[in-house]
Amino acid sequence: MACVKPNGELTPAALEVLARLVTPATDQDVAAAVARPVHQARAILRELIKIDLALRDGDLYRITPAGRTRLGG
Repeated sequence: MACVKPNGELTPAALEVLARLVTPATDQDVAAAVARPVHQARAILRELIKIDLALRDGDLYRITPAGRTRLGG
C-alpha cells in the first residue's frame, strides 16, 4: 500500500492517518479513527515513518515536524 503518489502527494488514506497523529495514538486508535483495519493502518504508519513524516515512540505514533509541514501547519 503506497501512501505517496507518483507525483509526490500523499494519498487520501495517508493524509487521514497523518492528521490523526497530531495527537499521539496507538495503531489501534489510528485504525479506528480512519475506519480501516489495523493491518492497513500499520502499513500506512510504517510508510509515513519511512519518509520521516511520523515516528514511533513505544506504543504511540506521533507526527514529526516534517509531517506537520506536509499537513500545512
